[in-house]
Amino acid sequence: MGDLLPSFERILPGHWWVLGAVLLMLEVAAPGVFFVWLALASFALGLVVFVLPLAVPFQLALFAILSIVAVFVGKRYVGNLALGGQEGDRLNTGANRLVGRTVTVTAAIHNGAGRVRVGDSEWRATGPDTPEGAQVLIVSADGTTLAVREISGTWV
Repeated sequence: MGDLLPSFERILPGHWWVLGAVLLMLEVAAPGVFFVWLALASFALGLVVFVLPLAVPFQLALFAILSIVAVFVGKRYVGNLALGGQEGDRLNTGANRLVGRTVTVTAAIHNGAGRVRVGDSEWRATGPDTPEGAQVLIVSADGTTLAVREISGTWV
């Protein structure tokens, strides 16, 4: 049984490649983009160890350095990529992506609360008293509640 597990005396390139594969599986299972950078560091270290056998402490130190570099490079270059146009800039920003849109009040805003239609759905809205059918501007979002303000000249 002891032959199946790596000892601390020797870590082979295949161990780093297996770790990289496990990290890629974690990337698929976890939200966000983080484990992919660690996986790339692991794969790169596997190649280094394949070409130049290193002692375990040096491998671990090099893995830490490669991981930090991969995370920073990934965050800087890939994290800043726009996915195209104005809509791409707002990707995955939740309800905040709706700020600046003009919408229609579907349930009168009374005592600061009502409902507005955004696309094919209705959202809870807060703002000044506004009659049903009026056009309002979304100024901010808090979870699933949109704060709106009147657009001059739209009241019936």
